[in-house]
Amino acid sequence: MMVRDDWKGKGVGAALMQAVIELADKWLNRTGIELTVFTDNESAIALYRKFGFEIEGTLRKYAFRDGEFVDAFAMARIR
Repeated sequence: MMVRDDWKGKGVGAALMQAVIELADKWLNRTGIELTVFTDNESAIALYRKFGFEIEGTLRKYAFRDGEFVDAFAMARIR
C-alpha cells in the first residue's frame, strides 16, 4: 500500500489499513495478514504496529534501492 506524499499524515494510510483488516477479518475469514516494509520506513512501521502487526524477521538485502541493497521487515498480524 502506498500513500501519495501530499496525502501523508491525513489518515489515509490508517483508513486503508482499517479497510484491509475489515476485509480480511469479516469477509475473507483470514486469521493472518502478512506484509513487507523497508526497515527505514518508520512511519509505516508505526502504522502497522498500531494495527497489531509484529515484526517476524528481517529480510537482509531485500531490494536494491538508490544504488545499494536495503533491508526489509517481514511483519504479520494474527487474529
